[in-house]
Amino acid sequence: MSLGLSESRNRRRRQGRILVMLLRWLIVVVAAVAAGYYAWDLGTELAREDARVLETKLAQAGAENAQQRTDIAGLEAALREERGLVAQWRDRYQAEVPPAEDAALLRVIQERLAKGVSRERLTQVITLAQERDICEPLPETRRFVVQNPVYSGANDTVSFADSTIIVTATGASEVNAGGRPEAWFDPAKPVTVFFTRPGGETTSTAGVLPLHHAVVVADREYRFSIIAGNRSFAEITGHSCVYP
Repeated sequence: MSLGLSESRNRRRRQGRILVMLLRWLIVVVAAVAAGYYAWDLGTELAREDARVLETKLAQAGAENAQQRTDIAGLEAALREERGLVAQWRDRYQAEVPPAEDAALLRVIQERLAKGVSRERLTQVITLAQERDICEPLPETRRFVVQNPVYSGANDTVSFADSTIIVTATGASEVNAGGRPEAWFDPAKPVTVFFTRPGGETTSTAGVLPLHHAVVVADREYRFSIIAGNRSFAEITGHSCVYP
């Protein structure tokens, strides 16, 4: 009978050990499942947090992108406006500021106005101006003595346009080999030629011959050329042209 009891005890022990082992495995499985669930839940929450952060950043990026588009649109509008203003000023400048050639002509007109020429006279002259000159040569070449420090006497004037233009000239005396001045001018040195009107108005030109000069009388312009002639003399020729 003791053998039967012993066998029964052993069987209970084995069953207890098996039950303990099963309980242990059950605990391990439950713990593993709980840990897995916790990890999954934690991972899911982290993923959700990351998603929320990404959504927030995406919203911010969208807002910034919209603001940038607004700023770009504003800059483009300002640029178009600025270009329009530049075009307006360019057109105004081209319309109001004369080119270099016209500016030079305008300066000449202003100079003549400053010297007392009336606007009516300038308008008349500009209106009557022609592309080609209408001129005719003066009938003859005339000569006259160029006055100098040694000689001032006869034959030192000539006249044109019915004596309304009187021409005289002065120059330096020629020096001989002995260093003494002669009674005639030196054509290699500058001379000054004077053109005098009956009222006393005088214009002049200066330099080494040949020289050129123009004088206006009424509706004619006399254009003169002066060259060196025989000893003591200068020769003058010219043209009479329609003026203006």
